[in-house]
Amino acid sequence: MAEVPFQHVARRFAELVCPPEVRAGQRADRVMGELGLMLASLPPAARKALAAALVLLDQGARLYPPARGRRFARLGDEVAGPYVRAVLARRGPAAELIRRLKSVITMCYYELPEVQREIGYDPAPYIAAVSRRRLESYGPDIRAGEAAVTAAPEQGAPGQAAPGQAAPGQAAPGQAAPGQGPPERGTP
Repeated sequence: MAEVPFQHVARRFAELVCPPEVRAGQRADRVMGELGLMLASLPPAARKALAAALVLLDQGARLYPPARGRRFARLGDEVAGPYVRAVLARRGPAAELIRRLKSVITMCYYELPEVQREIGYDPAPYIAAVSRRRLESYGPDIRAGEAAVTAAPEQGAPGQAAPGQAAPGQAAPGQAAPGQGPPERGTP
């Protein structure tokens, strides 16, 4: 499982921005697993931005009067909920970063198979139908592209020359094209 920076803060945030069922069983742990995978797939700058959002969320709670100087991860639901709503309602780059963090975490929640079943989300029939439709429409093109990619290097793709050889009607590297004289000295 990929590591989630400031996992205790991320978990606490997930408990507030995801549906209450996130607290059931091991769902919060699985959301953190999905978040770790998501963060690992992001470019380093995006990972750092989301880690900064977690720090900002956690330490920013100290400035929220009802928190009485406590970090977000240590707030009870009666203070943490209003704090998160207040942060998400704000404007500015910091609030936008927290909203993006919320989006990523809720997306990780809805990626859980049991959550998808609970909400009736079953993409398999749709994916199968679209795949069939695409194969009917683009099958020959797909097979030709696959053949070009999987062709042995010495064979090359259909209509292409093998490395170091000329394609039909073209000159091999360092040779004149058919019907032309030798290349002049000093010209490329």
